Amino acid sequence: MRCGAVKAKELNQPRDELRKTVTEIKKDVHTQLEQTKRTNKNVHNISKELRKLHREGINNATNSVTLVAVLFATVAFAAIFTVPGGDDNSGIAVVATHAAFKIFFIFNATALFTSLAVVVVQITLVRGETKAERRVVEVINKLMWLASVCTSVAFMAAAYIVVGKRHAWAADIVTAVGGVIMAGVLGTMTYYVVKSKRSRSMRKRVKSEKRSGSSSWLPSDFSNSDVEKIYAL
Repeated sequence: MRCGAVKAKELNQPRDELRKTVTEIKKDVHTQLEQTKRTNKNVHNISKELRKLHREGINNATNSVTLVAVLFATVAFAAIFTVPGGDDNSGIAVVATHAAFKIFFIFNATALFTSLAVVVVQITLVRGETKAERRVVEVINKLMWLASVCTSVAFMAAAYIVVGKRHAWAADIVTAVGGVIMAGVLGTMTYYVVKSKRSRSMRKRVKSEKRSGSSSWLPSDFSNSDVEKIYAL
């Protein structure tokens, strides 16, 4: 030992330490893989729940829009046969030659056909495609905006027929109040819709830049664009 000789077990000690280190590394790698699998499973379950909530929200929105569209169509259809000012013995409206009645008739018919178009789309819509359903909801919401505007204009025109020229000031007040309310609501909704679309496009751009720069740790199921915020338009 003075001359530098070593024992046999001391010669095997580095090999045993290396074997022990390799075993620990394998154990750590296995633990990390198990944790990654559990994380991916949890994220996949979360994405499924989000899709379920998203689909339920879209279904509720479409059902509500269908109910409102049927209500608009019913009111517009009934207004055609109970025209303001009444009709004569031949069934023709008494005020058929007045400009207010023509405006009432045109806008009421537009509201009727727009509402019926929404109902037809909702009946024939195939459920299951989240992206397609979201686009359809956006379109039918805009159609309902149009039906609301047409119904409001028809009511304003009918107000001039009902009150007559003598009390036209009452119809003017109704038109001013209705116009301010509808313009304010539609203007505010349009602002928020445009704002949400811009923020959504910016988020998509940022996501695409991040994905191009580095690979995402999320699984492909969760990174699907179906899972997004639900906007009530």
